[in-house]
Formats: sequence, C-alpha cells, structure tokens
Amino acid sequence: MASRPATPITRKGPGRRSAEHAASTRERIEAAALEAFADLGFDGASTRQIAGRAGVNPQLITYHFETKLGLWKAVADRTFGQLSARLGERMQGLEGVADDERMRLMLREYIRYAAEHPEIARFMAHEGSRTGPRLSWLIERHVRPIFESMQQGIREAQARGSMPAGESILVSYVLIGATTMFSQAAEFELLTGRDPRTPEMIESHADLIVGLLMPSREN
Repeated sequence: MASRPATPITRKGPGRRSAEHAASTRERIEAAALEAFADLGFDGASTRQIAGRAGVNPQLITYHFETKLGLWKAVADRTFGQLSARLGERMQGLEGVADDERMRLMLREYIRYAAEHPEIARFMAHEGSRTGPRLSWLIERHVRPIFESMQQGIREAQARGSMPAGESILVSYVLIGATTMFSQAAEFELLTGRDPRTPEMIESHADLIVGLLMPSREN
C-alpha cells in the first residue's frame, strides 16, 4: 500500500509572530494613550502613566513612538482616521439616497459615533483650549478636512431650504455642541439620574437633533 506524502505543516515564522506582537503592543499603547490624553491632556499625561494603563514597560513607548509627541500624533492619526473611515463608509453606503434623507442619516451617524467614542471630544477639549503647534498640526491634518466636508453638506442643505439659514460654521458648532452630553456623561448622570450612553437615549437624542436641524417639511 503506497504511502501518501506527508501534508506540510505551515507554521508562523518568528518574524511574523514578532510583527503581530509589536502591532498588538502598539494598539494597546495607543488605546491607553487616548484615554490618558482625553482625561489629563498632553501635559498632564506622562509616558509612565500611559505605560501603566497599557500594562507595558515604559521603554516600549520610546521604542515604538520615540517621544510623547510621537505617541500623541499616532493617537490622533488612529482616532481621526477611524472617524473619517466610519463617516466615509456610511456616505458611500448611502449613494443613490435622496439628498435630504442622506443628510439626516449622516447626522445620526455622527451623533452615534460621538456617543460611542466620547474620548474624542475630551481629547479635543484639551487641545482646542489654546493655540500652539499641536493644535495647528491637528487642525490641518485631521480636523479641517472633516469640518469642511461637514460645511459643504450643511451649505447644500441650506440651499435646498432643508436646514436653518445662518452661517454654516455656527450650524456646525451647534451640531458639535450637541454631543456634549456624551463626553460629559458623569455630569449628565448626576443631574438627571440617567445614562446618556444607552441605545435608547442615543436614538432619542439623534431624533431631537435631526428634528431641530432638518425638520420634516410635512410638519
């Protein structure tokens, strides 16, 4: 009886395992750093604190990011990259949908994302409170493209008579301000006894904001 050739066993080489481990370590550090920068700001968060939150040796931060500023920029790239990707994917999925309905759904998507990721608003609250090189870098690299896309959508909706008249910049900041209840969830809970992050509260809030900014013409 002829013997069958042995099936080769595929093993991950040490290089691949090392790369996967490095990527996992970077991800843990970036996630911990986002929390620290959102809670304490750039100046208040130390690399030692961030390493402690991530459960890694502080030297790994230097190894992967060189400096605290390098880590901060990596966190910003990751955080705003995810936001842009989420909104971009949603927009692509709405191709062919009527303009007003697409805008309403995009407003809802923005509110839902802000509720799921309140650390972004807290991160920006620290950076946006004073001018400086970090804020300038952040604005030009990430915030301005998102803001200008928002502006375009608002102006087009205003031209159709679907959104309130007025400076589109101010309408944008009304929308941004409408997400404060998520980044200030502790305050909201103490005042109201309710958690703003429940699915029911998020959808109720989205209903309210969409109704205020884009009221149905039937009403």
